[in-house]
Amino acid sequence: MSKIIALSLIVEFLAFLIYDFFKSGSRDARHFAIRTMAGATGVTLIALELLIPDDISISYLLLDMMAVVEILLLYPCSFEKPSLSLLATLIIVGAVALSFVFSLIVPSSILSFRAERIFFSYVVMLVVFNLYFMSVASRRMGGIRMFFRSSAVWHNLEDYSRFVYSHVFLCLALYSVCAVLLPGDAGIIMTVSCVVLFMVLYGILYLRDMTGRTLILNPDAEKKVKEIIKGNLRTSFIDKAEEDKRMNNLYNRVMLYMNEKKPFLDPYFRMDDLAETLYSNKLYLSRTINTLSGRNFRQFINYHRIQYAISLFKKDPRLKVGEVATMSGFNSTVSFNMAFKINIGKTPSEWLQEHSLERMGR
Repeated sequence: MSKIIALSLIVEFLAFLIYDFFKSGSRDARHFAIRTMAGATGVTLIALELLIPDDISISYLLLDMMAVVEILLLYPCSFEKPSLSLLATLIIVGAVALSFVFSLIVPSSILSFRAERIFFSYVVMLVVFNLYFMSVASRRMGGIRMFFRSSAVWHNLEDYSRFVYSHVFLCLALYSVCAVLLPGDAGIIMTVSCVVLFMVLYGILYLRDMTGRTLILNPDAEKKVKEIIKGNLRTSFIDKAEEDKRMNNLYNRVMLYMNEKKPFLDPYFRMDDLAETLYSNKLYLSRTINTLSGRNFRQFINYHRIQYAISLFKKDPRLKVGEVATMSGFNSTVSFNMAFKINIGKTPSEWLQEHSLERMGR
């Protein structure tokens, strides 16, 4: 039975790796590296278990599966840099590899080989798991401005989904400890069921990391949240029966003016200028933009400037950041970088690097 489970695990790992390669390739290099490392670690560990002359221990398969799932749990959310996740992943992979080697070459002391390997691996994985999330939480709480960004709602959803998956992971970890310690057939049945549950969790986490979805909300709800962030409230949550037609008409005129005349390219463009052009009351116009876009006037203008800047970068990636900032209506490169980071979640340099990788992958 243990060999059948081991082969099933290898098939699952390889299936997701192949699907991921053809679906995304290396277009998000560091993120793709973490997912690849998770799958490759699983394949390598299970293959080594199969090469050992002795019968495969289901407890070891469970341990290997737990390590691979934890790597995917440490996968960075959209607002996090992947460097910390890569470091944590390397520590987990190194710890599991060392426990595997030591269980083969180091004589048993007080505990058996099996108990020593499981104990060492569990401790390292749980310590890294807690330290990683403490570090992420510390960084998040230290950046007060992040809570006021338009994308904060989506970031909170990502945090909440990862909290749910982490809770499931810790429950399975506790369940696996009980399964390993329980003697007899009951322990074997519990261990096998725990491996299966980890396989299911691995599949969910891999798809979550690859697609960028939470897999907690349904696709329509996630789409609506992203539309709100982009300022497309008029096509999302606003009930047409209760919608203020006059406000909606005014907003449509604003958007038409923005798209056709591009007044935001003037660094000195003000609310007064827009109100005068559209023959509207300044306060009512401000309330309309705030209600239907979810942004104040300055954020609204900067959003359009950033979208225009992205179109410039796509037309000519050789343009310098300072040049695009000026061409997009910003007074300084610093304000351009800040607005770009707030609206896109990346700096212009990071976006250009990812965009160039995408073009190379086509």
